[in-house]
Amino acid sequence: MWPQFSYAEMADEDETMQLVYGNDRMVSIATGKEQLLYKAPAIATVLTRQDIENSSANNLNELLEMVPGLHVSENYFSGDAVFNMRGFSRNPDAGILFMVNGITLNTLQNGSRFSALRLALNNIEQVEIIRGPGSAVYGADAFVGVINIITRKYQQAQEYGVQTGSFSSQSAWLQNNFQLGQWKSHLSLQYQSAKGDKGRVVKRDMQTFLDELSASDASLAPATMQTDFNTLDMELNFSYAHWNINQWLWLNNNQANEHGMPGLDVLDPDGQLDSRASLSALEYNNAKIADNWSLKMQLSFLDYTVDREQYLLPEGSIAPVGDDGNLFTSGIRNVNFPGGMLNSDNTREQQTQLNISSFFYGWADHSLRLATGYQLQKFSANEARNFGPGVLDSGQTTALTRVENITDSGNRSLPDGDRQIIYFSVQDEWSFSPDWTLTAGVRYDDYSDFGATTNPRLALVWQTRYNLSTRLLYGRAFRAPSYKELNLQNQLGFNGNSDLQPETIDTLELAVNYRPNGKVQTNLSLFAQRAQNLIFAVEDTTIANSFSYENSGTQEGYGVEADVNWQLAHSLSFMGNFSWQYNKLPELDIEAPYAPSKQLYGRVIWKIDNYWVLTPEIHIIGSRPRASGDPRAPLASTTRVDMTLKYQNHYNDWDFALRVRNLLNQDLTEPSIGNDSISGGAALPGDIPMEGIRIMAEFRYFTGK
Repeated sequence: MWPQFSYAEMADEDETMQLVYGNDRMVSIATGKEQLLYKAPAIATVLTRQDIENSSANNLNELLEMVPGLHVSENYFSGDAVFNMRGFSRNPDAGILFMVNGITLNTLQNGSRFSALRLALNNIEQVEIIRGPGSAVYGADAFVGVINIITRKYQQAQEYGVQTGSFSSQSAWLQNNFQLGQWKSHLSLQYQSAKGDKGRVVKRDMQTFLDELSASDASLAPATMQTDFNTLDMELNFSYAHWNINQWLWLNNNQANEHGMPGLDVLDPDGQLDSRASLSALEYNNAKIADNWSLKMQLSFLDYTVDREQYLLPEGSIAPVGDDGNLFTSGIRNVNFPGGMLNSDNTREQQTQLNISSFFYGWADHSLRLATGYQLQKFSANEARNFGPGVLDSGQTTALTRVENITDSGNRSLPDGDRQIIYFSVQDEWSFSPDWTLTAGVRYDDYSDFGATTNPRLALVWQTRYNLSTRLLYGRAFRAPSYKELNLQNQLGFNGNSDLQPETIDTLELAVNYRPNGKVQTNLSLFAQRAQNLIFAVEDTTIANSFSYENSGTQEGYGVEADVNWQLAHSLSFMGNFSWQYNKLPELDIEAPYAPSKQLYGRVIWKIDNYWVLTPEIHIIGSRPRASGDPRAPLASTTRVDMTLKYQNHYNDWDFALRVRNLLNQDLTEPSIGNDSISGGAALPGDIPMEGIRIMAEFRYFTGK
């Protein structure tokens, strides 16, 4: 009986340890150091490599749909996804800080991530998401959330894979690991392409409306929305002792323009976008550089270019153009565009970043973090078009059939320029009692173009019981005015404002993590938030359909997020979450538009036997309100079912998976932006059609596993 009794004792001890320490999910972006997720002084979600393997997602945007309170929509040209976080829907999604291995990827021009950024998943080890403010640690754009992608590093195996399926989708990848002396190296190469779902038909667009006004017949609708893309993603990493060298290259070629610009949605089958991002990083990380001191230094350089060709209106269109050569502005006359309304631009951004942080552990019960850094952001552009000031002057009734270069004129949309940022931050984690930890921090940022801002945070973490933790959090965050919002001119009636100040948000959160036993873990969080000085385009009272960016908005809201992980049996587990939020724009006395008020996600992982795993998923997205002035009814709620079937034999050198999205082939749509200038309220009155059922077959081969 003694061995059996000892085994039972060990099992009880293991379960107790699980209750005390939780599962193995760790998060680093909450404070700058790795710690248990449920003890982190932030509301965070961690998606592991195992989550990725069991998901039907084919890129990062699709993977993030399982995060509570985050809805991934599509409402921007060139296939950009829009991240709706806790009721904030921005277009593009300025307000969420996007990082790869802790290095910021947000652009200076728009304040958001790269255009049409589709990240393949095979080189991602973990995704960390903060829901809520993060500016006290990360500065600008960590307004309502932070997303950090952690890529895979050296391991003793090689991986090769191919994938093919619906809509002419194809992909291939390799993960190669090798050693050069004492340096461990990792090479990742990923390619993805697709022709797009031909069933995504747009029945009416902006040109349909213009045709009705001018008795022309230029609209291409009804027609399929072109969604072709080709991406190449390569990373090379070298690590030795405290040093890490990383080179990342991302290429996007022949990306289709889909439904054109939001609010000016016109089918554009001939336009395209090419982009390239190169990120070089050198990191030194020493957990004990001296007694009670750690040191982390990170130097990086990002070079990002975009070449864009757009048909804002198709060939043969007739449109009402104002005296300044833009649509719908004062002094309207009908102008013929025999070659289409054309825009061509090439933009380049270069960002140099230096970040230095250090932890000091010399004081009892304290962990003090000091950080400082510098960032230089540069912007330059070449631009050509056949409309606007200096090109389509007052009195002209026929536009050129080619673009005219305006780079060296005063009529270009954005001048060349730069922004410099210097920051300092301090943070202290004080364990003033065995069960209590108080985290207090503040960060000061100084911007060369609009001034300085200071953002604090407070977090009280109480280990209420061995299986229950409670957190009370307060944070302030800011979003810096983007370069476009500060400096834009002469672009379709929109103009920047050099006097803009940063948007700010104050958030109060209460979170509870409860682990009743080693098989169940639950989280519940409540939040209230108030954002001020929101930047909106405000119509000029003297020039019709001319807009300038102003600090003119407030948004107030509150909500709840809940999730559960439950090991139902040895071969069956469940993961699910629910979120509800209500946000209001007090000045307009309406609910904040476009973001869903309710979201429900569920996933079951069923290990059928030693080799086969079936993972069904369900996404329920609640109704979404419209913007002020848009007479359309709210977008109805939708339900999507996905499924993954995976074969994995640990004794063989290969795996197989079948990934299915929209299994029931539901007719899904995402909301299009309203436009007060259009009868009916929107350029795409039928909203944006999404993909039908997609089936992908995947094969992986391993060596040295």
